[in-house]
Amino acid sequence: MSHNYDVILNGCGPVGGIASLLLATRGFKVAVIDLNKSPYPHPRAVGLNGYSMSIIETVLKDSWKEFQFTSAVEVGYVMGITKMDKPFGKMEPPIIEGKVLDLDKYGFLNWFNQPQLEKLLRIQIKKNKNITTYFGTESLVLWEEKSRNCLQIQNTVSGKTETITSKYLIGADGGGSFVRKQMGANLKTLGKAISFLVADIEAPASSLKEGMHFDAGGWQIIDPSGKRPTTFINMTGKKHGTYKNNFRFEFALKDGENFTQMQSPDSIEKLVEPFLRKSSFKILRSTVYKFNSMISEMWRANNTFTIGDATHQTSPFLGQGLNLGIRNTFNLIKKIDLVNKGVSEASILDKYQVECFPDSQFIIKQSLFMGNMLFNVKPHINFLRSIIYFFKGARGSPIDLFPAFVPETITVPNGFKPGKTNQKGYPMYNFMTKEGFPRSLREYKPFEYRVLCNNSSVEIDKVLKNIDKAIKPLCIVLSEGLNGEKTSDDILVCAPRKEDKKMHRKLFNKADYVLMAPGYTMLGTYNNGEEDKLFADYKSLFDLVAH
Repeated sequence: MSHNYDVILNGCGPVGGIASLLLATRGFKVAVIDLNKSPYPHPRAVGLNGYSMSIIETVLKDSWKEFQFTSAVEVGYVMGITKMDKPFGKMEPPIIEGKVLDLDKYGFLNWFNQPQLEKLLRIQIKKNKNITTYFGTESLVLWEEKSRNCLQIQNTVSGKTETITSKYLIGADGGGSFVRKQMGANLKTLGKAISFLVADIEAPASSLKEGMHFDAGGWQIIDPSGKRPTTFINMTGKKHGTYKNNFRFEFALKDGENFTQMQSPDSIEKLVEPFLRKSSFKILRSTVYKFNSMISEMWRANNTFTIGDATHQTSPFLGQGLNLGIRNTFNLIKKIDLVNKGVSEASILDKYQVECFPDSQFIIKQSLFMGNMLFNVKPHINFLRSIIYFFKGARGSPIDLFPAFVPETITVPNGFKPGKTNQKGYPMYNFMTKEGFPRSLREYKPFEYRVLCNNSSVEIDKVLKNIDKAIKPLCIVLSEGLNGEKTSDDILVCAPRKEDKKMHRKLFNKADYVLMAPGYTMLGTYNNGEEDKLFADYKSLFDLVAH
């Protein structure tokens, strides 16, 4: 067996598994190290957004049809367990032309079973001839020698040690990352750590008690006394989804509580009993989690990198922790691939942190903000909530929180100062598919560099026709539909509501082209006649090798 690889991945959770497959399909010889011989048996992350789902669909290939998930269609904030049917704030994807946004494919937030995902990823890893696995193996020492990373590893069963080497080494080894520590990277704290008792429950939907028969989604339950704020997640859709009969509860723990007592079966049954009939549910697992809000200050040291929780950790209130890891991992691997192909200089690897740090930090802070709605029980805040509840929740018209769950457009230091109005037009832009389903633009080819074009791409196509295919952006023509245009293979027509047409006008405010990086990053806005400038700006992103 060869001990020399192109890339070593330390860690094979979802982020590490996805990273290994993305690299292997690009021709890299990959070694994957993981302490666990088999996937961790209990759920940890439970929510995936559309971007992550599109990446997972790509890497799972024929196993995608086996992947079970259910899209969330309602997430609410309520003033206590007795008011579950009267949320004062609610996140619901809009209904457009009688159909729920994105629900024909996968929704904005999708519940899933992490052990099943890891199992399917390992099946694909095993099939891939470019990947060598070292499962049941611990990393002991990491050093750099002659521009290669050297890693001493030990089999946990036999005790045998050996050294493997690679040009690139990536730490996907979680919050306590061995690789991050070996790099000497410090973690920056962005907010207070919060402890929760997390309980995963197996039960049929029929076990829900009266007043709890909601569709798939989540409920943040505020306790005005501050004793036990709770998150209740129902992963079973009434008429949709393939992941069923699972519920998650996250019960806030206070300083000084006996966490071991809280984890007893009797304690969990008492906590869950207001929601589910005791005779019909089974505790799959329970554990105490400490949710941190932290971000690494150094993501790269020469050819050593960190991804996922090794780089950033967030509270659970937006369900974006794993999604951040997947999105940023794709960014890094795209850049490593460009360097390996001789398209880009190695300096492009510094842009991994430059481009991903602002988005990651924003998501972590936004999650803290949403969590503050749950935990802040100061008298004046409780009074404000009670007023909102009286005028909104109690009258059946909760505040629309959907925009708060949608990440804002991000700009980056190496961008080209896109217009502020244009930035506001992207996150909530919706279009209609050829089949008549409403979709969000942010979920359309989200891992591509894109040039969004207002009504026509003829002139920009001329400029881009000779660009290296390794970096060629996807040109997407968008139309407001004022002349009766319909979505086709050549054009996407915005959804027909007034607010959708308003988003089209915002997106193209004083601009004919909008340059997007993968995800939510807007790089620049341009007018007709500025195609050459767009082209020059775009090429500068890639630190191209001079020929």
